[in-house]
Amino acid sequence: MGLVHDVRIHKVPDGLLEKRSGHTQSVSRALSLLSKLSEETDGLNLSELARRVKLAPSTAHRLLTTLQLDRFVRFEEGRWLIGVQAFNVGSSYMRSRDISHMARPYLRMMMQETGETSNLALMDNNGNSLVYVSQVECPQLMRALSKPGAKAPWTCSAVGKICLAYLKSDIAINIIRQTGFTQFTRKSIVDEGLFLREISKAKTLGYAVDEEENSDGLRCIASPIFDANSKVIGALSVSGPSVRIEEQKLPNFGRVTLRTAKELTRALGGVWPV
Repeated sequence: MGLVHDVRIHKVPDGLLEKRSGHTQSVSRALSLLSKLSEETDGLNLSELARRVKLAPSTAHRLLTTLQLDRFVRFEEGRWLIGVQAFNVGSSYMRSRDISHMARPYLRMMMQETGETSNLALMDNNGNSLVYVSQVECPQLMRALSKPGAKAPWTCSAVGKICLAYLKSDIAINIIRQTGFTQFTRKSIVDEGLFLREISKAKTLGYAVDEEENSDGLRCIASPIFDANSKVIGALSVSGPSVRIEEQKLPNFGRVTLRTAKELTRALGGVWPV
């Protein structure tokens, strides 16, 4: 997430495209294999699958074995079939799409009430990453943007902090230690003990604050959303330049995100933890 004043289109250098063309071709071929397999509930044998995607059987087999390692495909009784990880990815997309659609009115309401950009970030099915999936921009010329599809950092974003605050402590610590700390700004927290105290405070308040820890001059306030089992699945946030979101406004912004997150949780059939 960062502050923007305008929108620019950046051209990818031709040399970079050339360097990546071989890799891109392999990805495209692998996706073609997945696409064809998704059309056949009983799967396909190697020769038929290779013929349909117009690949040499040896090339198709190499790509399939790579996909099999990550469980995107499986091999049973001489036939290749879609694997569980492909289902997980599809389910994650459907879940994100549904929640994003339902969240739009709440994001718009937060933007109108605070005058700042509002965001929705969701955890993936495995709980390993947190991704921005929807945003309602404020009308200000200078505003905070986080492109949908971008990953949110766990330890220096308000959405990351508040999700960690409501995860089981062992899971949260595992994520923190795997992710590590990055010094994005002079205010970034890089001490584990200090960070754990920070997310404990956030859980008590019901909202977390990114105090210019990810980007200089940017503040963000976030509150969690939960599923039917009171498990945290993501967060709503409001973000903008610190010159507008002054320190004395943070408690009020926190109340807005907390109230809205509770309302969205109820609308999704979720249950706020006791």
